[in-house]
Amino acid sequence: MLCIIIFLWISLVVVESMADKLMTLLVGLLIALGGWSLSRTFELSTIQAVHEDKVQVLREQVLKLEDQMDKMMDSDEEIMDQHKQLFKILEKGDTPSGSYNY
Repeated sequence: MLCIIIFLWISLVVVESMADKLMTLLVGLLIALGGWSLSRTFELSTIQAVHEDKVQVLREQVLKLEDQMDKMMDSDEEIMDQHKQLFKILEKGDTPSGSYNY
């Protein structure tokens, strides 16, 4: 960016006609804006790639958590079924033989 500004200053001093000076200035501005736009585009694409990686990591963590929740829900259902069976036995007044194991 600094090189372009120096180039413009030198070319404006060397060029004598006003129209040539104006054209040189406009070309320099276009080159500067193009360079800035290119660097900004690269920066944004880098940021996007980083965010996509973070999203992928979060997706994997969510899948692991969903699997863990499914296992816990299955375990909870099994425990609830065992409690229901125990309560049915207790309501009948029958005492189970031996100890009750989960």
